[in-house]
Amino acid sequence: MIARGAADLVVSLEPMEALRYAGYLNPHTGWIVTNTVPFVNITNYPEMSAVEAELQQRPRVIAFDVDAAAKEIASPRSSNMVLLGACAPILGIAPDLLADGIRRVFGAKGQAIVDANIKAFNHGLAVAQSVIK
Repeated sequence: MIARGAADLVVSLEPMEALRYAGYLNPHTGWIVTNTVPFVNITNYPEMSAVEAELQQRPRVIAFDVDAAAKEIASPRSSNMVLLGACAPILGIAPDLLADGIRRVFGAKGQAIVDANIKAFNHGLAVAQSVIK
């Protein structure tokens, strides 16, 4: 269990989910990494302009269309790897070590799957590096 105000990172494939847990972030060092594409599964989902405005008020946010990046770079199923890449600079784990882990996890599925996932990871990493500078 993570205490409110203590988390270093909130990762989300959906923007409202990120905001739902934003109170757990350390207000001085915490980051949100999120997809900007909503998954509207409730009738009172807020307007995206309000969600985007709330995200923009946060000091450390990496928010982008993870779904489009996954489709463009590798495949729609690789959005989790794009998101992992975007988290890499914040995690404090060398990107090469994370890429090695991807190779081990997906190695049995063949080189094409490994390559697609590494490509997706590297794209997310580049997005984060452009935001963090």
